[in-house]
Amino acid sequence: MQFVTNTLVGPWAKFRTNATSVEQRRVPAVLPVPDLDGMYAAGRAQRAEGVRANLRHAGIRAFNGHQVVWVMPRNTDWDAVFQYAIREETGFGPFVAQRWFVDNGIQVRGSVRVVNTEMLLRGL
Repeated sequence: MQFVTNTLVGPWAKFRTNATSVEQRRVPAVLPVPDLDGMYAAGRAQRAEGVRANLRHAGIRAFNGHQVVWVMPRNTDWDAVFQYAIREETGFGPFVAQRWFVDNGIQVRGSVRVVNTEMLLRGL
């Protein structure tokens, strides 16, 4: 959390956010419910719709027009679903606190880095 705060807040921040603080909010039960066979919707877009509904229920609309921080899970497929859902709900690609990386085809946990996906989306 301290690394993310140092990256986003203050005069020495890596990204100019104008933020004065970072608030951590854990959102329980945000995954959509699987169907009766224990499966989730096949496509990312369909899974994102379920995630979006749960994010709205958790209060993400309070952050419309603001870029939020998303802590990337180990599962890259769900990460893509959540990033899309967050972007659709807030209007901005999130800052991603990334700790999982692929190294020689193997997923490994490394030091955290913060990625500004909004800048990536805009090609900046």
